[in-house]
Amino acid sequence: MSRIIKLKDGGVEVGVIPDLGGMVALLHVVGSPNILKFDRGLWDEEPVINRTFGPNPRWKANNGQIVWVGPQSEWWVHQTVSPKMRRKRSVWPPDPYLDHGYFEVIERSDTEVVMRGPESEFTGVQLTKSVRMIDGVVLFTVKAENIRRRPVSWDLWLNMRVDGYARCYVPVGSTDKVRIEGEETNVQDKTVFFHDRGYFSIDARIPLPHKTRRCAKAFIPANKGAMAAFFAAQALIVRFKRHSSNMIHPEHSLVELYNHTSHVRDEALTELEYHAPYVTLEPGESMEAVQQWEVYPFKSRSDHHECCLEFLNEMI
Repeated sequence: MSRIIKLKDGGVEVGVIPDLGGMVALLHVVGSPNILKFDRGLWDEEPVINRTFGPNPRWKANNGQIVWVGPQSEWWVHQTVSPKMRRKRSVWPPDPYLDHGYFEVIERSDTEVVMRGPESEFTGVQLTKSVRMIDGVVLFTVKAENIRRRPVSWDLWLNMRVDGYARCYVPVGSTDKVRIEGEETNVQDKTVFFHDRGYFSIDARIPLPHKTRRCAKAFIPANKGAMAAFFAAQALIVRFKRHSSNMIHPEHSLVELYNHTSHVRDEALTELEYHAPYVTLEPGESMEAVQQWEVYPFKSRSDHHECCLEFLNEMI
């Protein structure tokens, strides 16, 4: 029995795995490859029902589309289970309740699934995720509720992982306020980004022969609430509400692009990340973030940069 729940409508299919943090593990035009980076073999494994975690969880990058809270620098600051991680202000791993906890299916139909996750003693929130299909478009909603007896302050951080050589774009008029984090070392190259005719993108390359990896992250105050990826003869457009920079935690940005490549092709990864506003929730209060995912066949066009720009100018 497969552990993945699939929804299909309008020639598009999406799939979620409740026991892996309610992760979205599949998104594609039916008959085309998965746009999301994910190990297909995990679909057929037995579910692992994790409702509690220790302070030093064993973390595994299953990829797919996941939800964290931000800022990252405070992931382990507001908990008492591990004083060591609190003192160190550890920035890794993510909260395992959000990433690997069991999300119970509370509603399900042919075109919608709603899942509620476990209460996290580390970040003080409980997530509820809804995946709904309307005329071939996926509407993804995540709600975070404060389950503590005191206020908590977070943002919602939606992270979609795709192949590191997918063509990815974010609309931004100028790069003046774009921030790049990444460094050149003896073993690491820095990812190459570029800006062309109103879109910020990644020029994915393998590292130089004497280095093991190439990576960096771009923090982008996008001027429209959208980002896009082109992969496997498909075009993905992710739409969301655009927020002003003063609503976003200063550690982050509305949109972030992280890219990693190595000399092993399968390790190539790009993250298309979106941050909702940073807010303070009183006990029992909740916040939510919404994205709309549109997937189109792109077989009639080349995946050449010029063709991608032409498509984006039509759609965004």
